[in-house]
Amino acid sequence: KRYDAIGAALRSLGFTLTRRGIRRGASDVDRLLMSSAAKPLALVEVVGCEYDARGDRLRALVLTDTERLTTVPDELVGVLPADAGTAPQAVRALASALRTAPLRPLLVSGRGLRCAPHDAPALLEALRTHRSDLSGWRTETDEDGLVRLVASGPEWHPRTWIPLATAIFSEGATQVLVGTRALLGEGWDAPCVNCLVDLTSATTSVSVTQMRGRSLRLDPDDPDKIASNWDIVCVAPELARGSADYDRFVRKHRHLFAPSEDGAIEAGPSHVHPALSPFAPPADTEFGQINQAMIRRASQPAMARERWKIGQPYLAAEHETLVVRPRRPAVADGRVVGADLSPLSASTTPAEGHGSTVTPPRYPHSQRIPLGLAGVLLVVAPVLALVTSSPVALLALLGVPVSLGWAAARLRSTARLLDGPLPLDLVCRAICSAYVELGELSERAAASLTIEPRSSGYLRCFLRDGTPQECARFARALDDVLGPAGTSRYLVSRLAPTESAKPFALLHRTLTGKSAFGTRWVAVPEDLARNKSRALAFARAWRTWLGPSDLVFTQRSDTGRRTLAAAHAQAEAYHTARRRIWV
Repeated sequence: KRYDAIGAALRSLGFTLTRRGIRRGASDVDRLLMSSAAKPLALVEVVGCEYDARGDRLRALVLTDTERLTTVPDELVGVLPADAGTAPQAVRALASALRTAPLRPLLVSGRGLRCAPHDAPALLEALRTHRSDLSGWRTETDEDGLVRLVASGPEWHPRTWIPLATAIFSEGATQVLVGTRALLGEGWDAPCVNCLVDLTSATTSVSVTQMRGRSLRLDPDDPDKIASNWDIVCVAPELARGSADYDRFVRKHRHLFAPSEDGAIEAGPSHVHPALSPFAPPADTEFGQINQAMIRRASQPAMARERWKIGQPYLAAEHETLVVRPRRPAVADGRVVGADLSPLSASTTPAEGHGSTVTPPRYPHSQRIPLGLAGVLLVVAPVLALVTSSPVALLALLGVPVSLGWAAARLRSTARLLDGPLPLDLVCRAICSAYVELGELSERAAASLTIEPRSSGYLRCFLRDGTPQECARFARALDDVLGPAGTSRYLVSRLAPTESAKPFALLHRTLTGKSAFGTRWVAVPEDLARNKSRALAFARAWRTWLGPSDLVFTQRSDTGRRTLAAAHAQAEAYHTARRRIWV
């Protein structure tokens, strides 16, 4: 009994208990997600929105793993129907929905041609027109609720009906072909296909490339053809291994390059939507938003052509980039972080109506001059009045509140610069400056620093003119700075506003000998923390762009370990993810 219980528990997690040990296999949850009843509903939505966008020009191909009825595991009996996830189920879903019924979906398999009963007359007439030499055209009832389209004679075999189905598909008698990836895969040629819906579980690069190749072929009858490739993914966040279907989706797209919504040719699932991470599915509250974004993209084929940038020059190289999203709204000073940034040596210029900092900002945090002036006036004015016996000299005391107001204004200016998360553009420039000083980044690459906006509040950071090595070095360093401190060997500090950022509250702290500002600790990038000289180069660049800072070595001292613990306790300001793009 215990053995059986362990075996049942392992099956639910995707493992099989055998005489030779525990083997990995498909879990019941995985089977449920692959063949979920939600997928035919989504299929109708996908084909329906493509039909709305393309009209009679739509030529959709739906690929599944199997055609025949499958055996349902005992645990899923009564949960999944016996034909779940098969090609006949897809045909019935499309043929019974009002939005997609006019498309007359046709199932092509090694067993013949099948369709919904109400589509049989039109499809049979189209077949008869193409092959008038064949006789005995008729329909036969099939066991899965569909009807079979057949002709008499020994010539009626797959080598006849597959080209015939392809021909009437190209002409538009049917606008949706449904089949298995084995039959309509490599070797099957239909240049008219402009929409592919992948319902398969195949994830190998060869299979994925072959399936995408069905829709990516150039069509001589449509020079402006743009194809849509869809994956339908089912996620159950509350179940163990409830992301298995999403993991397959990630494996399909990991090495597949395609234009993301900002026009970058990017590898990985984020070219579908920036919220799709290679590590885990997004929160279930975001599913509706992502689906709506996909429908909008499908309705804009002209925008797809623009994202591909057809005819424009390219380098044919892969570059590393970092995709970033602030965890809370933008900083108070309205800094632009979503525009092409100017060269490091340029002066401050406006960008889209906001101030974009291109020269190092000034942080007037030290109040020695205004407070020193106030102290001098407090001492000199009475002495001068006593020596000259003239009360007029006491008027110099009026300069004391002026000096204090000057100090408060300087503190307020500094507090505004420090408000909010780390300024992304300044962090990028500090990293570039450090690598330029070390001779590991060219001036041209540093000057091409770009931060571009993406949908849902994401930003893409990269060096537009950098080499692949320079881009990878920059992306890793920026990820280290914005991410958790981890076991960093060196940390740099940055001033941070205290709970009360009012000018005179800051002035009161300064006058009472307390620090007007707090401290935030940031990790020195691993590549720049390899030795002290490299860390010092980064610290100098950090002070230039982000103000007064201390460099702390976190190893072999209590002070360093305490500082590292303080860095761990800080909340992260950004979500980050590295992405590869093709330029």
